[in-house]
Amino acid sequence: MQPNTQPRQAWSANDEDFTAESLQDLIDQDDDIQPGQTVYVGDVQEHGTNWIDADDVIEMIGDRWYDAGGEYADGGPDVSDEAKAELATFLARWQAEHCVADFFQVVNVRQYTIT
Repeated sequence: MQPNTQPRQAWSANDEDFTAESLQDLIDQDDDIQPGQTVYVGDVQEHGTNWIDADDVIEMIGDRWYDAGGEYADGGPDVSDEAKAELATFLARWQAEHCVADFFQVVNVRQYTIT
């Protein structure tokens, strides 16, 4: 048996709020949908967990150094590649555990006419 390779879909009556998982769900949610009306369907694209990376953190630290020390702190922290990799690994693991989005983007939106 082949695995289902179809992307998960989301449906919308207004091309903004994709709250239905199927056409039937959309019809059940919106009593105003009538034959001939155009609705929208798109593919769900889940967010990753890469909201912030090691470069972001190091840059932020550098900015705060500059705020506190002015030109004496110019150049930011000098972080080794090994330390940067360690921070990147930690951030990736931490975000995967604590920062999983409960929302998604909808891509490849197309019109669908109710028949």
